[in-house]
Amino acid sequence: MSTPSPAGFSSPADPLEANTSWDKLVSAALVGTSRRPAPPTPDLPPTPADEDAEAGASALLDRAALAVVRRLAGHVPATVAAEAVVAPDGEDDASVAGPEVTRRLERILAGPSELLPEWLGLAGAAGLHVAPSTLPALLAKGAYNSSLRPAIAAVAGPRGRWLARVNPGWGYVNALDPRDRVFDEHTWERGSAVERSHALAALRAVDPDRARGLLAAAWPDLGRAELRRHLLEALSTGLGPADEEFVEKALDDKGGNVRGLALSLLVRLPDSAHAHRLRDYVRDLTTYPQGLMDGVEVASLGAQALRDLALVPAGDKTGAQADREHLWTLVTNTPLDVWTELTDCAPDRVLRHAEEHEGELFDALANAITHQGDAEWARALLTVFRNGALGRTNDFARRHPSFPLRALLSLLPVEERCAWVLGSLTEKSSMNDLYDLLASTSGPWTRELSAEVAGRLRAPKWQRDARAYGPVCEIAAERMPVDGIDDLPPDLPEIRGSYGNAEPSYAALRDTLLFRLDMHREFM
Repeated sequence: MSTPSPAGFSSPADPLEANTSWDKLVSAALVGTSRRPAPPTPDLPPTPADEDAEAGASALLDRAALAVVRRLAGHVPATVAAEAVVAPDGEDDASVAGPEVTRRLERILAGPSELLPEWLGLAGAAGLHVAPSTLPALLAKGAYNSSLRPAIAAVAGPRGRWLARVNPGWGYVNALDPRDRVFDEHTWERGSAVERSHALAALRAVDPDRARGLLAAAWPDLGRAELRRHLLEALSTGLGPADEEFVEKALDDKGGNVRGLALSLLVRLPDSAHAHRLRDYVRDLTTYPQGLMDGVEVASLGAQALRDLALVPAGDKTGAQADREHLWTLVTNTPLDVWTELTDCAPDRVLRHAEEHEGELFDALANAITHQGDAEWARALLTVFRNGALGRTNDFARRHPSFPLRALLSLLPVEERCAWVLGSLTEKSSMNDLYDLLASTSGPWTRELSAEVAGRLRAPKWQRDARAYGPVCEIAAERMPVDGIDDLPPDLPEIRGSYGNAEPSYAALRDTLLFRLDMHREFM
């Protein structure tokens, strides 16, 4: 069916629509020019073969070549009638950011944008929309940084949604608009992969069983793995035991990304039959108290185990690297309670044993804790880390270079997270130690942690650690609460000698905190 042109526009027939010369040429080619002559194509330029009534196949091929070139080249541009006016959606002036707030955003967009997430959060909480003058630059930021997109969509307003319809590169604004998250039969049947996923997620929010039923009915006819993955991801909304059977079937999908997503969904169902099978695999492989998983081969469990770990058809790999990958996958996705059951030990003792005797298992357990989001095990692992890495009792950092400290701390409430950092600092802690901890501690920090950091930055002995002083100031500038400015007098204490970038770094910290403080006040 042809799509009507917008009001005020006129354009030639769309060569990609049905009932054009292309379709007529294809139809004649299918039956053969001996049975049907080459059709007339008044919308295409003439060809030499047109003058030869006997040309037949030559005429058809010449015309088809022209049609192909036109299809590849694109559409003939439409022309706008002089009286046609394209007006943006209306905007409530009361919801648009005022001049001071807008100028602050312009300064953030013009320089390093580390403070942009904080500004967006304040604007969203205040229910404000971005002023039209800053919308293009802001929407462009979201086009290149996906983590900013939800916050940008929340403050884009009607004008931003209109711009997103005009510029496909900014389409994420409308895709993330919660007002568009409603189930529509036509969108479900005919929409893009993202649109169908959003429609299914909207239905999941109100009728999970019907949504799963629609997906199950459509699944056999979904030819592209990307589409299957998008739609399967919609089941993460309201995921529950009733979804287990369908999600597990996705472990047999031909697409590796689909199998991986199915496995990550099943991890969220710790009482499923799949989870119990993974526990059994761990039990079959361990030799505790002789050891836990040292030197085991997951592949020895057979094809069913590899399938349950989404390793099919990659399960035919062999060698030490394959063994490590299989072990990592099994440990990462098996519910953590199996380890306390096997050893009859608390999590911290399990982790200490693994760290001392089975380094690969320790790293895999650390990944499992963050992957499964288990706060209890995170606390136990952070205790082991504090005793090993911060206590400098061994070469912990060298043996575990990818230790996920930031991800572990993010599993704790902000007060507990900051208290853990405070408890990990001693008088002997260097500025490098402080940097390592603060870099893994997302903000805003508690007032207590902020005061401790401010005190160390002011103390003359810490200013001698010039290489780490500047980076600590940079982190503090972004993550200190804005009232932390009260702990930072204008000038550093006078010290003898030159200690690199201490004074300018300290001044930049104060300037940024003052900038943020003014930014917060503008939203009050």
